[in-house]
Amino acid sequence: MRNIELEPQMSPARIDRTPKSAAGLESRAIWVSIAFAALAVVTGLLTFPGKLTPLSADYSVGTIAGITAGIAAGISALLGLIIATSPQQGSLRWMRRRVWGWWIIDFTGLIITHGAIATLASLSMFRLFQQAFQGLVVDPIAATVMLCVVGAAAAYFGFSSASRISTTSISTLLALFMGAGVLASMLLAENPYWWHRFFSELGTLQAGVLSFWTFNTTITVSGIVLITLANFITQDLYTWRAHRQRHGKRPGFVRMLKIGMIVMGICMIGLSVVSIHVHDPIHTSFVQILAVTFVILLLSAPIWLPGAPAAMYVISYLILGFGALAVALWQPFGYYNLTALELAFAGLIFAWLVVLIRTVDGMVVDIVLQQSNVQPEVGLDEHSDTTVAKAAP
Repeated sequence: MRNIELEPQMSPARIDRTPKSAAGLESRAIWVSIAFAALAVVTGLLTFPGKLTPLSADYSVGTIAGITAGIAAGISALLGLIIATSPQQGSLRWMRRRVWGWWIIDFTGLIITHGAIATLASLSMFRLFQQAFQGLVVDPIAATVMLCVVGAAAAYFGFSSASRISTTSISTLLALFMGAGVLASMLLAENPYWWHRFFSELGTLQAGVLSFWTFNTTITVSGIVLITLANFITQDLYTWRAHRQRHGKRPGFVRMLKIGMIVMGICMIGLSVVSIHVHDPIHTSFVQILAVTFVILLLSAPIWLPGAPAAMYVISYLILGFGALAVALWQPFGYYNLTALELAFAGLIFAWLVVLIRTVDGMVVDIVLQQSNVQPEVGLDEHSDTTVAKAAP
């Protein structure tokens, strides 16, 4: 016998943005920001005692600010996720209904991503200002004020983003994090001609220690976040599946997309942990499995996403065609090297993910609008054996 539980107005993976909850979250974000600003003041007084400090160097305001921003954003993101996934009233309480290992993976990926974005942004900003003001050093008061501003901004960003996390925002964070991380590893590479060989050269010690750690950490965390994204987007699709079931239509094999994205995430983690200079065959195997999985998802889009706009299927097959063209330009035509091929495939994968996420988001919004004057829709929540009634707004 299934129990019936009334859900909030939107699907489980969506956030209830009522004025009251929005104002409450904004208030908490401000308090968290103030708290970390105060902690940053204490940190500044302890780390810049009575000396002039450059904006960017091995030991500088930028270095301390990067560490402070990462910690502030990470802890604030954790607080935001705890509120958002509260079992009683959290807008993402479905995350806690799963096996504990799943939501720990999701929490870990999102916390590290927020912290890493804040750290990379801080380091880049202070590096830029140091280049703009050559030779500038600041006294302890100015350094502490800068640290205070950075800590407050990072905490506000972490809490606000995590407490309102959604499928679309995760995809934006993933793209921002990967872009910033890969760009940073390129700039940190000691060998300026790394691109003459292949993209994975950035993940080897031949490119330099800083590039090695930045690149591999970026790819590893991105793989974890891709697994989290798989959980969110398929949770949205369960609303779509329930809608089609109610109308007697083929619901689609949603788990196929989830499994495929999880496999791709695991492959990203694997190819970064086992870099090409550690074991080339294993590294290459992870890359090949990722590529094959992506091709299967493109070909089978009508199976796991029936009833989607025709444009979604067309773009999937176009991307498949562009992928084949990219391979042909590498071999046999020899138009560019392996680095360009790897960059082309990375661009195609993320372009498809953006299109997929926005399409699914539009499909679910259409369902909510259709149900605005109709009886609540009954669907199945993947993470429990409970029948879920999703009320209309």
